[in-house]
Formats: sequence, structure tokens, C-alpha cells
Amino acid sequence: MFKKTVILIIFIFVFCPLITPDSYAEIAAKKRVLVLNSYHKGLSWTDRVVDGIESVLKTGSGDIELYYEYMDSKRFFDKEQRNKLFELYKHKFRQDSFDVVIASDNNALNFVLDFHQDFFPLTPVVFCGINNFKDSILKERDLFTGVIEEIDIKSTLEVALKLHPDIKKVVFVNDKTTTGIAVKNEVLQIAPVFEDRVEFEFFDDFDFAELKEKIWKLPRDSIVLLSVVNRDRSGNFFAHEESLALIYSESSVPIYSFWDTYIGKGIVGGKLTSGYHQGRTAAGIALSIMEGKSVKEIPVVRDSPNSYMFDYQQLKLFNIKQSDLPAESIIFNEPDNIYTRYKTYILSGLLVMSSLVMIIAVLLTIMFYRKKMEKVLRDSEKRYRDLYENAPDMYHSINKEGIIIYCNETEARMLGYSKEEIIGRPLADFFTEESKKMHARELPFLKDKKVHPDVEREFVRKDGSTFTASLNISTEVDENGELFRTKTIARDLTERRRVEELKKSQEQLRSLSAYLESAREEEKKRIARQIHDELGHALTTLSLDLSWLNNRLTGEGDTLDIDLIKTRTQAMSDLIESTVQTVQRISSELIPGVLDHLGLAEAIKWQIDKYRSRTGIIYDVNINTDHIELDQNSAIAVFRIFQETLINIVRHADATKVKVLLIDNDKELILEVEDNGKGINAEHITNPESVGLIGIRERARILGGKVNISGKPDKGTTVKVVIPMNEKGSSNDTDPDS
Repeated sequence: MFKKTVILIIFIFVFCPLITPDSYAEIAAKKRVLVLNSYHKGLSWTDRVVDGIESVLKTGSGDIELYYEYMDSKRFFDKEQRNKLFELYKHKFRQDSFDVVIASDNNALNFVLDFHQDFFPLTPVVFCGINNFKDSILKERDLFTGVIEEIDIKSTLEVALKLHPDIKKVVFVNDKTTTGIAVKNEVLQIAPVFEDRVEFEFFDDFDFAELKEKIWKLPRDSIVLLSVVNRDRSGNFFAHEESLALIYSESSVPIYSFWDTYIGKGIVGGKLTSGYHQGRTAAGIALSIMEGKSVKEIPVVRDSPNSYMFDYQQLKLFNIKQSDLPAESIIFNEPDNIYTRYKTYILSGLLVMSSLVMIIAVLLTIMFYRKKMEKVLRDSEKRYRDLYENAPDMYHSINKEGIIIYCNETEARMLGYSKEEIIGRPLADFFTEESKKMHARELPFLKDKKVHPDVEREFVRKDGSTFTASLNISTEVDENGELFRTKTIARDLTERRRVEELKKSQEQLRSLSAYLESAREEEKKRIARQIHDELGHALTTLSLDLSWLNNRLTGEGDTLDIDLIKTRTQAMSDLIESTVQTVQRISSELIPGVLDHLGLAEAIKWQIDKYRSRTGIIYDVNINTDHIELDQNSAIAVFRIFQETLINIVRHADATKVKVLLIDNDKELILEVEDNGKGINAEHITNPESVGLIGIRERARILGGKVNISGKPDKGTTVKVVIPMNEKGSSNDTDPDS
């Protein structure tokens, strides 16, 4: 097995270089499980055990391989057959290894106990369906654990005698197989508890012709307790269903049993053992072992997962009321109506509908207040922008190099320059020589304090005149503690000394500065066009689906298509999950300050740095321009397109490398993002529920641009956005986030 694995890995390495590291890990992590069944395929008990195992281990990912062997010991099992199986398995598994062996029923467990050292000495063994279990069989067997098959004879007899109080005789029907003998021994141990109430008679040595006659002659005050009947005295084999059918055809008295393989085929019921649950429990233990849990830490499950089960038709035949059954009973073959048949789906649908109504109500409320707040913020922004630009004091910001990055109209007017002539120049250019020296000396230490009040500097106007101003400087630092920018209010002391009214104005301006910063922070949080683009479509789809589901559930005379309802409700659930994730993403993603202050190119680099640190993806960035002339709305739109593209790569692409190209050739702005992931297919590109792609296209359309999305399986996806540029560096006058 090891050689095969090495050859496979070499083949993949040489011939499949485009396979991702995750694919190699998946191959290396594949687990192998051998299921050794005591009986033959087609025996209902064995098939149900296998179904239970597969319900846990047969996953869609294919990371567990199941191998099955059937010993067929019900029909053929003697010393010679056992030896032949030993030679067969010895040859068959000579080069194979398994992570876990599951042994189903006693004969398989006994076989593995005897030959464990010959076949798989270091492999853990999980058993199920074991009758007459004794702790001594696992002495010095540290690699063995599992689940015991404990049939509940006492509970079955008690419920049978409760439902048939006039019964005088219990007829126990059983064969002489390994399981049959084990069950008879258990009945003999239980029988004394009931000997003062009923008489026990055992039918365990018979030909079927004799058995049928005995069953036919049973008196009315009897019940049949059916055990395992797979073989008669003549060696004839019968499946569980066949033996029950022969007995049921002759019986005029109720039949009870211990296994769910009989339910619905003629028995009244009982507290039944389930092969499916035995297999499922064993598979769960096997999965824990494969996930790294030690066998020694997993005790043998001694409480067999049994349940009260009854056949509605037999209850009706023998006039048994359902109200007399144990409260937790499961009823088979019960006539159903639409509600009982689809109770789970109806209740789930109502729950989903209620949740959707609540979500829609919350979203509508959010949308209402969002629009209201947007208007308030727009009005406030305009009002305070006017105040900011025309305030009586000067307002500017510098970066860590001392370069002015913005200023208000008041400062430009007082210095005698236009704003364009000021922004981008060192602040020291507007100082006298003495103030320049003081500024150079103090600039490196601005980061040490958040606020530097009443710093006096002497400014030089364009005409050469000077004036003294008092600077109130507040600082912002980056994550490394370095100065990011200052926010400075400068007041002409000459004017203040001449006009006392400016004292009041100064307080107002400070208040203005604080509010303006608050408004800027609030603006970053406002819910932008994505809610309209993405959630509007999602809400419309949910509304249509709810209407469709309501019509289906309330329509009279219509036959419900459960698969269709499940598909639609799953789609609704997926859309809700997508909508919730979209709301979370929109609420948490703010427009970065770097976009306002340093432009689109730096904002893209900033965003890449954030994703690089979070995801470990390698980014190859090629930006051929230092400064892209875009108005704020256009820059926001292009940045949002880039953000959405990165989000899709992280969520869906399984990529390890991303190439980013940003070109400004004066006529067009080109943004191209290419990954090496699994590649988007045509269906997803045109899928109306791909709200992220819809948002990308809509933003580009508003800017008069075009989007091309293409993908190749296992080679990646490319998103190319082309935005036309006019002579002012603005692609369009429309606000793409309105």
C-alpha cells in the first residue's frame, strides 16, 4: 500500500503541477475502512447495518474508502469454510492496510479476534451487533471497542402482556444458529420473572413444515415471541422476511420480536433493536478513531439503541389502542394525511417563513433609517463643509514629512494663495526663518502627544507680509506609532486681539472640528449602494419564494412535491445565509481613509496588505501610475469593485496567488485581477443570485465602463474592468454609491 501511495504522489507531482497544495493534502489524508460482515449481502439485518455505517462514513468528499467482505456464515459456516476464509483474506489483504476494521455480528468479531495478529495487528477494530458479550473476550485487546447488541426481551414481554392481559402462553420460536442460541439463553434467564403469569414453550428444533403446523394449532390465549429463524433442522436457509412470512401465514395470534427487520411485515412490535443504529454507532466510533482519538479512551457502548416500534395494521387487527402504547413508541404503516406526512416540512416552512418575515422587517427598518440618516448626513456634510471652508480660522493637515495634504479656503485666503498652490508643499514654506527652525525641531516629536495646544508660528503671506497665528495641533498615528497626519486649527492672533468676538468663534470652530471628524467617521459607516444592489435583489427573490411556498402549502387538492419544496426552501436558506453575510460585510467594510488622502492606487495597495496578512495569499501588484485623477465617487466605485473581487477570491477561488494590474492611460482606467484558483464557470457568471458579480457590473455600468469575467477550470478566474476617463479625471457625474 505504501509503494502505491508513493507512486501516486510522484505521478501527481510530475504530471499535475497545477494541482493545489490542498489537493495533495486531500490525497494523503484519505482513510480506508474494512467492513467485515458475518452474514451475506441481501440479509436485511446486514444491509441495515451497512446502511448505518454508510450514513456516517460515506461522505460526499470521498475522503473515506469503504471495503466490504461478507462471510455468509448464516448459510455456510463450518471449520472448513472458516479456514478457506482465512486463506482468502490472507491472500487478499497481504499488501493492504486499513485505518479501522468494523466487525459486524459475533462470527465476524470472533474471526477477527482469532486472526487479528495475522491480518492487521496494529489496526483498531470496532464491533457491532454482538450478542452475549462478555468483558473477558477483550482481555489484553487494547485495539478493540464497539457497541453491544442487547435485545430487550424483558421490555418486549412486559409491553406484550400489558397489551394482551389474557395471554396464558408465550411461544418462543428460534433456530440453532449462533445468534439463536445466544438469544434463547437470554430468554431462559428472563423467564422466571414471568413464570407466575405465563407459561413458556420453545420451538427451536423443527422443519418448517412442522413449525407451520404448530403455529396454526396455537390456542387464542398465546402469543409468539419470534427470535432468529434462518435455518431449520434440515439445513434449509430462510431470510428474516421469508421465515416471518411463513409463520405469519399460519398464525392467528399476535407475534412480537426484538429486531426492526421484522417490523411492518407481520409482527405487532416490541422494543426492537435496529441494525441501522448499530452500524451508525459503530461508524461514529470509527470516525473518532480516524480523527485521532485513542481506542483506549472509547469505552464499549453497552446501552443498545433500542426503541418501541409497532405496526399500525397489527394494532388494528388485534384491537390495540395507541393510547395504551409507551409514550415514545414509533408507529409504522399509520394512515397519513398531508399534515402528518409532511409535518416536519410544514413546521420547518413555517419557521423559515417566520424568520424571513422578521428578517425582512428588520431589513426594511434598517433601510428606512439608512435613507433617513443618509439625508441627515448629506445635509450635515454640506452645512459643515461650508462652515469648514469658510471658518474664520485656518484649517490644515500635514503628513509625517510635513507636507500639507489639505487646507481650508480661509487658510488659502489669509496666505494669499489658492488651495492648489498650498496643498502638496511643505508647511515650512509659509513660515518665517525663525518659525522654520522651531518647526523643524518639533516636527519629529509631534507623534508623542495627541494634542499640542497654543503653538505659535509666524506665517509669511504671498505678498511678503507676516502674521502670527496660534496653532492647536491634534495628531493621528498609524499602527506602528508613527505620525500619520495632523489636524491643525490656526488662528490669526492679530485679528483675535483686535476683535474680541473671535473668542466665541474659536469655541465654535473647535466644536466644528470635533463634529466634522465625527461626521467623517459616521460617513465611513453609512450603508452604501451595496444594500440597494445586493439586498434588494435578495429580498425580492425571498418575497417571490415565500409567495410560491405559501401558494404550495395552502393550495387545496394539490399534491405537494416534497423534493421541489426542499430544493426551494434550501435555496431560500442559502439566500438568507448569503444575505446575512452580505449585511455583515457591508456593515463592517468602511471606505478607508487612505482612499480620501492618498488616492485609489494607495487604497488598493492598502487593501491588498490587509488581505495578505489575513489569508496568506501571494499578491503580484503592478500599478503603472503614482496618482490617478479620479473624483471621490468614481474612486469609491472602483475601490468597491476591487474589494468585491478580492472577497470572491478568498471565499470561493481556493487560490494561492493573485495578480493585480492597474493602468491609467489618460483615456481609460483598467483594473485587472487574476487568480490561480479553481476557476469560475459560465453558470456562476450568469447566475442572477451572484449578487457580488451583479454589484461589480452595476458599479462599472454607472461609470460608463465595462466588465469582463472569465474562468478556466483549475486555472483561475480573471476580472477585467475598463472605465473611460474624461479630461477632468472623472468617469461620470453620478454617485455610484447613492
